[in-house]
Amino acid sequence: MNPWRQAARATRREFLAGDLLTVFAALVLGVAVMTAVGTLVNRVTLALTDSAAEVLGGDLGVSGRQDIPVAFEEEAARRGLRHTRMVSFPSVLFHGEDSQMASIRAVGAGYPLRGTLLVSDSPQRPAHSATPPPPGQAYADPRLLDALGLRVGDDLEFGAGHVRIAGVLAAEPDASGELLQLAPPLMINRADVDSAGLLGPGSRASYQLMFTGQAEAIARFREWLKPRASDWRLLGIEDTQRGLRSAFDRAGRFLALAALLAVLLSGVATALAANRYAVRRIDQVAILRCLGARQRDILATFALQLLFTAVPACLLGVALGMAVQSGLVELLGNLVPDRLPLPQAAPALTGAGIGLLLLLGFALPPLLRLRGVPPMRVLNRSFAATPPVSLLAYAAALAATLALTVQATGDARLAGWVLGGLATLAVTAALAGTALLWLLRAVQHRTHGAWRLGLAALSRRRALSVLQLVGLSLSLCALLLLAVVGPGLLNQWRERLPADTPNYFLMNIQPDQSSAVLARLRALGVATPAVEPFGTGRLVSINGRPPQRLDRERDDDDGNRPVNFSWRHDFPPANTLTSGRFWTPDSRAPEASVEEGWAERYGVKLGDRLTLLLGEQQRSFTVTSLRKAEWDSFRVNFFLLLNEGAVGDAPYNLISSFHLPHAQASALGAITREFPNVSVLDIDAILVRVREVMTRVGQAVQLVMGFSLLAGLLVLLAALQSTAGERRYDSAVLRTLGARRSQLRGAVLVEFGALGFCAALLATLAAAAIGSLVARQVFELSLPAPWPALLLGGGLGMLLSMLSGWWGTRRVLRVPPALALREK
Repeated sequence: MNPWRQAARATRREFLAGDLLTVFAALVLGVAVMTAVGTLVNRVTLALTDSAAEVLGGDLGVSGRQDIPVAFEEEAARRGLRHTRMVSFPSVLFHGEDSQMASIRAVGAGYPLRGTLLVSDSPQRPAHSATPPPPGQAYADPRLLDALGLRVGDDLEFGAGHVRIAGVLAAEPDASGELLQLAPPLMINRADVDSAGLLGPGSRASYQLMFTGQAEAIARFREWLKPRASDWRLLGIEDTQRGLRSAFDRAGRFLALAALLAVLLSGVATALAANRYAVRRIDQVAILRCLGARQRDILATFALQLLFTAVPACLLGVALGMAVQSGLVELLGNLVPDRLPLPQAAPALTGAGIGLLLLLGFALPPLLRLRGVPPMRVLNRSFAATPPVSLLAYAAALAATLALTVQATGDARLAGWVLGGLATLAVTAALAGTALLWLLRAVQHRTHGAWRLGLAALSRRRALSVLQLVGLSLSLCALLLLAVVGPGLLNQWRERLPADTPNYFLMNIQPDQSSAVLARLRALGVATPAVEPFGTGRLVSINGRPPQRLDRERDDDDGNRPVNFSWRHDFPPANTLTSGRFWTPDSRAPEASVEEGWAERYGVKLGDRLTLLLGEQQRSFTVTSLRKAEWDSFRVNFFLLLNEGAVGDAPYNLISSFHLPHAQASALGAITREFPNVSVLDIDAILVRVREVMTRVGQAVQLVMGFSLLAGLLVLLAALQSTAGERRYDSAVLRTLGARRSQLRGAVLVEFGALGFCAALLATLAAAAIGSLVARQVFELSLPAPWPALLLGGGLGMLLSMLSGWWGTRRVLRVPPALALREK
């Protein structure tokens, strides 16, 4: 027996007969779904990474208070990386008798490395892309023009010379990462700063050298820089503004969740089809054994059949998946993110690898079991016990598939929670199915007609019924997570950033200016303006010892770093108490509430004593609560909150946050002119970027849901096909005994209705539990279980199960009883 020749003939024959067609179709569609979803999610994720790099102004940067060595530039150029220099510092600008504090940004050739610089000819005209200003020219923020009464074309005193305003700054690609840029910016050429002599000793300049290039080259260059840039700070995407960084992180988790569930659905369908095919080969193997074929030749033949099926199926699935995602991107136009990066090979290869592992992992164990099938199996229908090697093959296939799945999603923590929840569901479904079948055997004799036939069919095929219940429960749970829990999480995220989210802050308001400033804000249309105290001091000690950050090497300057704090009587909004207790409104005890991220940074725990320098006074406060601040709400939040009753006469100023339409932003210039000490902080660009991220993620998840619904239907069909042969034989016997077709259809509806009900119940409960855990542990959101939508989805799943069973039975009932009995 030549295994290669026999496998080729058998593969062709079984394709024409349809036995391998189901496996082939499941694998093609599974790999296509995994490839299409993985590639689409990968492209959107890369686009979000590019957006994060635009916020930073590059892929990697070096920043510090002293100029950066030219050697860094030379090494970057040698590695093929592009780079540009920038320097920023505050300076007072003059125009005639008027003056205004501004944030000077001097940029060099190549700026910007990422994103697009937008400039307009006047504040009222549309913006266009632009290159950095040439020497002698500048781009000014509209607030600066308004404060100094400037227009495009006017000259502005700068240092020892002048610069001409050549345009109005509309958007800087890296501006949304600079939250604390209080003064309006003025962009000039680096050569003008050098010639003006403004960067001498004692200047408050901040130097930056930014780099961009391929991810691998950037990673290697970062390792090269680490030991050489100890006097500077390395900047990466993780160093973007806290709320914006949180938005990018959460967006990546949403896409990972969508991809993970799509991969799982496709995998379940492929595994069910592969296992069914292998089980149906048992009789064929027994016949070959009777004819004298060797065990190793038989196993080699069937393994080659799987390989001959898998290779073209994976290739076709990859091609189909790539075509589908590319076609959708083109057809849907603006419904998907603009400027998506080109597809990468990794998602397609991962999809094919997962499909191949599932096919071999779930088809080979039953074939390995056949090594113990005696030739008499043909006569007495005896089974061999499942050998340990088959169990090991199942375990190895599952482990390798899970590893590839985690690699495909790129988020081990998310994958762990979801896969752990689904594994618990699978075990629960298997136990519940076993208990249900035991119960049915006890009550089925009390039923009549279609009910008795349907329940008897479940009891007769116990192993396959349990397998169907597990497959249906997993697929329905994954669909509910995508269709109900996923959108619920997205809505929770959007609700954290409503349309009236504060987009402007007024800082350095003096207490005696509070009433007048609030009156001006009310005149601008701000509904309920308010102010909060804002103090700056120094952290002197923690439990009597100098403060030391735990997230970096020792820095002797930690005790001299300023600490911003506030105080209040009540618990702040946009915060969650994680441990301890918050003081009562009438308390005067020296208590402090610390944000948990800051507490981890300094190793602060409940009961610790913080000593602060408030002006000229040293005061100590006991940490009585830890809280988690919602930084992505973009509301006023502080790392350190003090009990207002214990602050006393500590020096402070006030801060106000409010929402104002961007078109009215120029009116804030009147407030800064009337109160020159007041600074305006504009975070509208940050909010625009975060909402863009939310929109992109929502669109990508909707596309993934469409693919996943297709994969879910594939699971139902594969589960139905897993018992098609047995159902054909049973119907033939019952029809021979006089059963009518209507009775058989009714029995199938009872069978699949019972399976669908149990699967829907288990999947609904599991989706609620997994959704709540994932929301809290991974997305840091609070998601109440959406029971109406979950119950509706479960009900639709049950109806779909019954419909699939009824539709599949139509073909079974058309087979003549004699033919079905002979095939069996």
